[in-house]
Amino acid sequence: MNKGPVLIVNDDVDDKELLQEAWSELGFPNSLLFFENGNDVLSYLKSEKPTPFLILCDVNLPSMNGFELKEKILQDTSANYKSIPFVFWSAAVSKSQIEKSYDLGGNGFFLKENTFDGIKKSLSDIVGYWSKSIVPDNY
Repeated sequence: MNKGPVLIVNDDVDDKELLQEAWSELGFPNSLLFFENGNDVLSYLKSEKPTPFLILCDVNLPSMNGFELKEKILQDTSANYKSIPFVFWSAAVSKSQIEKSYDLGGNGFFLKENTFDGIKKSLSDIVGYWSKSIVPDNY
């Protein structure tokens, strides 16, 4: 399993606390890094910091939504983060949002669960899948 951090792009403080608690209970070795906006994520990705294992991104964000962030990542010609799984995560979802996420090359779209156990199960499913998937950076 890639030991890089998991980037959580989400501006909801309550979600952050639930995610941290669920992550701790699941015992995954990766650290969680929280970002409230897309610009900070782009800065991180352009830095010399460790390549993330996964990006879990809310659709609705201030100043730059999750779709705009994914578009900016696609526009960057740097190859060092092209194979990072980018998973959309939202409290509400529409068919057009799901279609847009996959049009942009998103690697999944998950509905935010409204219970702690639901959030924990979603994290387990997402990380479990990507820890077994072979991507160019870890092969």
